[in-house]
Amino acid sequence: MKEFFITLKNSSLPKYQRLAESFRSAIRGGHLHPGEALPSTRDLAKFLKMNRHTVMNALSELVSEGWLQSLEKRGYFVTKTLPETFLRSKLITTDVPQGKPVKFHFARTLNASDYVGGQKYKHSFPSGHPDLRLFPMREFKSHLFDALKSGTVLAYGDPSGHEGLRREIAIYLRRVRNLENRTIIVTNGSQEALFLLSQILIKPGDAVAVEELGYSPAMEALRFAGAKLVPIAINEEGIVVDDLLMKLKKEKIRLFYTTPLHQYPTTVMLSATRRLQLYEAALKNNIIILEDDYDHEFHYVSQPVAPLASFDPAGLVLYVSTFSKILFPSARLGFMAVPAEIGNQIAKLKRISSRQNEQILQATICLWMQSGGFERHLRRMRRIYEERRAAMLDSFEKLNHKHHKKISWIVPDGGMAMWVNIDQDSQAFHHLALQHSIHVNSESDYRLDNRPGTHLRLGFSGHTSLENDEGLSQLFQLL
Repeated sequence: MKEFFITLKNSSLPKYQRLAESFRSAIRGGHLHPGEALPSTRDLAKFLKMNRHTVMNALSELVSEGWLQSLEKRGYFVTKTLPETFLRSKLITTDVPQGKPVKFHFARTLNASDYVGGQKYKHSFPSGHPDLRLFPMREFKSHLFDALKSGTVLAYGDPSGHEGLRREIAIYLRRVRNLENRTIIVTNGSQEALFLLSQILIKPGDAVAVEELGYSPAMEALRFAGAKLVPIAINEEGIVVDDLLMKLKKEKIRLFYTTPLHQYPTTVMLSATRRLQLYEAALKNNIIILEDDYDHEFHYVSQPVAPLASFDPAGLVLYVSTFSKILFPSARLGFMAVPAEIGNQIAKLKRISSRQNEQILQATICLWMQSGGFERHLRRMRRIYEERRAAMLDSFEKLNHKHHKKISWIVPDGGMAMWVNIDQDSQAFHHLALQHSIHVNSESDYRLDNRPGTHLRLGFSGHTSLENDEGLSQLFQLL
């Protein structure tokens, strides 16, 4: 037998795997050359003092990996083209000089901000965040286990969403928002709903009207679809319809994105007169209204006004909402209620983009809604957030008097945040607050023109009244 050097390394791996690795090392190190024959398995077993089956198992593994080849009646040979050679691109050789890095050319420009997570602040006033400590985890978990008992939730499902959940949402919208006879599509949060609708309705260059201060992720979705954004003025009654009519003399507006119940970020509510004026203008000028009703459930002064979509004889209002503020942000449970023609197109687009939403969570929420637990939790949270709103208003009054400040604010009829005028550059104040480990959202975060403005949006729902008061006390010292 031809002699060669091979050793087995000490390891917890089975002996045949250790032997296979020893052969790989011998081939890599040049002790065994491409095309070279190996001794017979009988001779190898004798030389290595191993069971012949152990040797055969090691060689079989090397054959399957491409290190060796087995020729009938001839034995085992080191393959002429080794794995580390044929896995390497033929275009790459050791003597090729380094070229310039590849430059990618993107079809569209993305203006979305980068994700920044994991920030810890001494105090913060997150806008529109639920208090996750109050979520009924035990009750929800019981429905989750029940949902998992059905094997169907582990399989592919309808791109439009879980059938049972869509049915429960339709019932809920009919009872609570006076909205019916619409196709329900479940989405990954309201953001995906806005993105998908933008993709099927907007062509590059289309003029899209938006409130002059608004929700920046929605603006980013519209811009990505190619929209030219046309800002419409807002005041204490919501959007100024006369300004929309003025812009229509200059622009052929295709779509109008609006947050009429609690305008984002100012919290003002669109008056009844302006609702009628807006609908009339949209009908006359063939404008689609995209209504984002992001926190309908949290209204405190009276019953919330029904959505624009609830009285829509022409079928021009597309309704988008979310349950993420009732559940928890990571649930990413949004939905749209739209005419069947739109729903059909959205379902097709979802099928080629995300295929479908996650089924287990949808089935769990369906069971939770059927049991009545969803609305019990909602009523509890509405009461708690109303108390926190009142406590923040009281803190403003006391701190204004104590520090002799002249800040002013809008008292919101609902929502989860307040719009506060600090009468100074809000962007500069945002950075000053960060230096003291306090996070606030400045007016510039919501403006299309990126001007600093003088307002802050301060959320009150995510923390207790005592926590909010402590944060406000430190915030007022910086004003």
